[in-house]
Amino acid sequence: MLMVMTMSNKKNETAVKSFDQLVPDFKNMLAYFRVYPDKFLDYISDSTTKIKLYPFQRIWLRVIFRYRMTYITATRGSSKSFTSILALYLRAMMYPNIKLTLIAPQKQQAAAITQANIESIWSFYPILQNEVKSFTFGKDYTRLVFHNDSTLDVTAVAQGSRGLRKHGIAFEEICQMDAHRDNIAEVILPMLANNRNTKHGIDPNEIHKTQTFVTTAATKQAYAWEKLAETLMLMQEGKSAFVLGNSFELPVLHDQLDINYINELRESPTFNPMSFAREYGSEYTGTSNNSMVKQEDLEKCRVLKVPELKATKEKDVQYIISYDVARSEKGASSAMCVFKIKPRGDGSYIKHLVNVESFTGMDFRSQSIYLKEMVEKYKAAQLVIDGNGLGVGLIDFLIQEVSHHPPYSVTNDSSYDKYRKPNSIPMIFIIRSNSKETKASDIHNLFMTSIANQDVKMLYSEFQARGDIKKKDPTELAEILIPFVYTDRLVDEVLNLEVHQQGTNTVVKRISGAIQKDRFSAMQYGLFYVYLMERRNMQRKRETIIDSSKMFAFKAPSY
Repeated sequence: MLMVMTMSNKKNETAVKSFDQLVPDFKNMLAYFRVYPDKFLDYISDSTTKIKLYPFQRIWLRVIFRYRMTYITATRGSSKSFTSILALYLRAMMYPNIKLTLIAPQKQQAAAITQANIESIWSFYPILQNEVKSFTFGKDYTRLVFHNDSTLDVTAVAQGSRGLRKHGIAFEEICQMDAHRDNIAEVILPMLANNRNTKHGIDPNEIHKTQTFVTTAATKQAYAWEKLAETLMLMQEGKSAFVLGNSFELPVLHDQLDINYINELRESPTFNPMSFAREYGSEYTGTSNNSMVKQEDLEKCRVLKVPELKATKEKDVQYIISYDVARSEKGASSAMCVFKIKPRGDGSYIKHLVNVESFTGMDFRSQSIYLKEMVEKYKAAQLVIDGNGLGVGLIDFLIQEVSHHPPYSVTNDSSYDKYRKPNSIPMIFIIRSNSKETKASDIHNLFMTSIANQDVKMLYSEFQARGDIKKKDPTELAEILIPFVYTDRLVDEVLNLEVHQQGTNTVVKRISGAIQKDRFSAMQYGLFYVYLMERRNMQRKRETIIDSSKMFAFKAPSY
């Protein structure tokens, strides 16, 4: 029983009040703190408290407690995960028998985020740990049980979570959940089927079925953008919904980010400006109109967890290397894509984009040596090269013997036959966008079809890889993550493209001129070459010699 002692002014006596006497005051305080949760934290703080809430954190907490749907787009350094989990923790304390959960792209990631922030909460406000009856911290599991029988845990975005019941859900980094949109709709959101009940029934004044989205920005094709638009519409209609956001200026104002570091990133030629706009400007980039592909389809292609940096011993596979040549020898980027293909048995191939690389500042001779080394490393069957513009200069080096590497010959342009040598390897296939065989419009159309049908598989995101790879040495980890980072940049390039029809031709244009399309070009060249291989296979099947005698029947004549 809670006991409160007060000192009399007239006599040195101690007056003791029972909890029953304090119930009216307790009700008023609890009602107040449910609307102003930041004031509760002030109430339990003293001179030894290690944290002081920023004004924007106070606003976030109040909004999360007062609205059914809350959507916060915040940059790095905004303490968004901490504030979101703090809100869950306080809600679990103030609403008995409530069941709350955190959702992240991966359950292991959700557990790690939750545990780290709960430990921070206990460090800043030690008294709050007394509210927890028991807790379990595991590799992919987190669960807290409070003395009022409330629970706070993490839930996997998977079919295995079907049938669970929750009263409130917080989504961490929904910008990374495009591949999970079906499970969110079919499994996660139906968890909110029931309202929280008490021994006195359902409180009509309580905000039930709460959803909180805290994320960095995404593209306008992402599931995150759809949920943002949905929340904005509800807010506009006067429903229980609220949208908040901030750019890097807010954490810089409170010394949570270094403005010099921000400026270095913004001016760095190696940092993607679209990524900067999303991660530090909270801008949703791209367009949902005339987009070349749907981000949902593109994300469904991203299933490969392991890049391949050389040929494997896998049976019946071939490697195709495609290469887009920099527009100039200085400043622009060249890009390489490595495809592993395996016959399906019907003339077509299973296609895996197993590596993506990009580099700047290499002259043609250096690029030719590098490509020949890659061909040897992957035992590549073909090297597909952009033959427009400066690509011709690179081909001139590839058909020569360079640094002990044998010369190559061109397989689809007879004008290069005069340069063929006895030891030339038939390796180069030239893509020319103005030729009939490799028409640019056809290449674009095939790329869109391949993504729409998920006919090519790609590496999953750096974000996912970083959560799975258990390397503590930062240098080693950075090296391992390079193929995933370049694949992310490839995806950014694709999502920065829109298509327009000019007569019967499909034309691709960049939305932002700051984003190049070198990796995209290399990828579509490789896909188109594999398509030509498939077409030749189908043609051979149709040309298979059939015994014509079996197509006729003869009958003896009657006289």
